[in-house]
Amino acid sequence: MPNPEAVRRLLEGEIDPAEIEGDPILYSMAERIYGGEALEEMGVLAPQIGIEKEEPKIGSITGDISLPDFVPQLPDLKSAKESGKGRRRLFTLLIGLLGTIGTLINNLIGGGYILCSVGIADFTYVCNPDNGNYKLVIEQGYTWERLHTQAAWTQPMDYGIVDATMLVIFLVLVIIGLFLRKKSIHPSDVTPLES
Repeated sequence: MPNPEAVRRLLEGEIDPAEIEGDPILYSMAERIYGGEALEEMGVLAPQIGIEKEEPKIGSITGDISLPDFVPQLPDLKSAKESGKGRRRLFTLLIGLLGTIGTLINNLIGGGYILCSVGIADFTYVCNPDNGNYKLVIEQGYTWERLHTQAAWTQPMDYGIVDATMLVIFLVLVIIGLFLRKKSIHPSDVTPLES
């Protein structure tokens, strides 16, 4: 700590520049109060501030010191990655199941029968029990205008190539969603065996 009398003289501006140069604390105060440029104009040079560096002593560990066994606690990142993969598989399975069920209902019962039962559709050529044209022909009724034509509806159990193709595609999606897993190629995805 500098002399209180020297600090008073520094604040009043009556201190000798040689006294500032000799004391690093006084120089730091003067630099903060007056600025580095003012001290340079007065001819005051910054004092040499030396920091003693203590070299660490490195040696071998003696036999009387026992170190604890280090077992790192690694977070289970695999479960977080699996949830992303599981969502993709679940989405594929869901699309496949919904498509399969929809295709089977359209072919076996007829999609028009459900639409007429709920009251969404009110077409005479579909909802008339005498006609019974409840099955939507996908290749004929793929637009809104064509959906309202009589050619887009036929009897249930009347299969076509498009119906079989759609059924196969949706069944493949179900199989992919159930059985196919994405293989990991990164070694960090594999949980190490404990020994």
